[in-house]
Amino acid sequence: MMWLNWKTISWAAMTAERLFSGGGHIFPLEVKRAAVRRMNLRLDMRGRAVRLTLPRFVPLGPALKWVDEKRDWVEMQLAKLPSPSPIVPGMVVPLGDEALTLDWAESYPRRVVRIGDQLRVGGPLEALPGRLTRWLKRQALERLEAESRAMAAEHGLPLTSVGVGDPTSRWGSCSSSGAIRYSWRLILAPDFVLKATVAHELAHLKHMDHSPRFYAVLRELLGNDPKPARDWLKAHGQKLHGFGRG
Repeated sequence: MMWLNWKTISWAAMTAERLFSGGGHIFPLEVKRAAVRRMNLRLDMRGRAVRLTLPRFVPLGPALKWVDEKRDWVEMQLAKLPSPSPIVPGMVVPLGDEALTLDWAESYPRRVVRIGDQLRVGGPLEALPGRLTRWLKRQALERLEAESRAMAAEHGLPLTSVGVGDPTSRWGSCSSSGAIRYSWRLILAPDFVLKATVAHELAHLKHMDHSPRFYAVLRELLGNDPKPARDWLKAHGQKLHGFGRG
């Protein structure tokens, strides 16, 4: 027989019923202990939760009272988020500057195939989100790697590798070793946004900061002003993060 510590039971009981709602979203509270100096409350978009990070020595009870005092702020942030956009048959899938319709029937082949302005895929309906997401990630890696390597070669930049992931706080990252990783969700953005993000990360191969010298390189790589792309991501980035969730 497994015995549960009473503190574990208390922890679960105190957090299980804490739900936050706003703008059509409902997020549960998750609590994490970490080697931090102060309490931190944030929205975890990937886990679809409100995340409370606590120093190891802070008691849970007062921390949860503090969270309750922040409820209005949390629910105001939730109200700003775009509505979740689950993957369902017939939806429109943005792909760069194109809009493709998702055509599903269980009898179709299971591999995603583009036919004109449609994406055709079959198999069990419950597997549809996973199939489409994997296909989009492959498209993102192929496009982002091609754009990155072409621009790097043209300007003699030491790019070593390109990868994709699903970060929630940035659209790309560049290491001092020349490795760049992008959010796969950039494939859902207009072409000018994807290209500007590629130029931004490649500029870091010369300057690992955001100094005037960095922006001079960025403008040289891109050939125009990067501000419209930044503004687009600021206005529509949360919608990209909502794609496939819900």
